[in-house]
Amino acid sequence: MGSKSAVVVFAEAEPRRAFRDAGLTDHDKSKRLAEITLGATAQETGLLTLDLAVWPDSGIVCAASLPECEVVCSRELARYRPSELTEWILRLANGRGAYAVFMHSAEDWAAFAVWSDGALVRSLSMNPSSGVMEDMGEHLPFEFPFWEGERSVRNEPNYALPFHPIDFGNEALREFFGFVLEGREDELCFDLEEFEVPAFRAVSQA
Repeated sequence: MGSKSAVVVFAEAEPRRAFRDAGLTDHDKSKRLAEITLGATAQETGLLTLDLAVWPDSGIVCAASLPECEVVCSRELARYRPSELTEWILRLANGRGAYAVFMHSAEDWAAFAVWSDGALVRSLSMNPSSGVMEDMGEHLPFEFPFWEGERSVRNEPNYALPFHPIDFGNEALREFFGFVLEGREDELCFDLEEFEVPAFRAVSQA
C-alpha cells in the first residue's frame, strides 16, 4: 500500500494527546462532519481502522468526532497547495487548531499544514518532479533534522530534493498525531488498527 494519507484533525490542544486519550466517538457529530465535507446528506457505510481510514476510497469520507478532537479523512481534501483549504479549515475549526498531512508514495509527494488562531501558520508541499510547490511560514522544530541534512537522501546522487518527502510526511504524522504509516515506530506511537473511524458516503438522490 505504501504511505498514502489525506487527514485533517481539529483540536483544542495537542492532537497527538487527543488521539491517545480518545474516548467514544459521537456518531451524530461525526455524520454532520462528514456531510459538511461531502456537501451532501451522508449515510454510514461501516467502520475502518485508522490505517485504512487515512486514505479512504474516492467518494468516501471518514469522520470521527471525539471528546478532544475531530478527524476528517478524504482523498478529495488532498491538495498540492494546502493553503487552498484555509477557508474551509477555518470554517470548521471554530477557534481550534487544525493539522493536515497529505501524501502519496506513488509520486513521492508529501504535504502538511498547520492553522492556529484563525490563520495558516505553516504549509509545505513537495515532490521530486515538481520540487517545492508550497513553502509558507517558519520551519517547525520537527523539520530541522531534514533541512539541516540529518535526513538527507543517500545513494541517490541525482535526487531532486534534499530528503524524501515520504520520510518527511511520516515524521509529520508522528509529530502531530502519534502514528506512522511507514518507518520506525517509537514508544509514543499507537497501533492504528486499534482505532476505528466511521466511514460515510453521499446518499444517492433519486
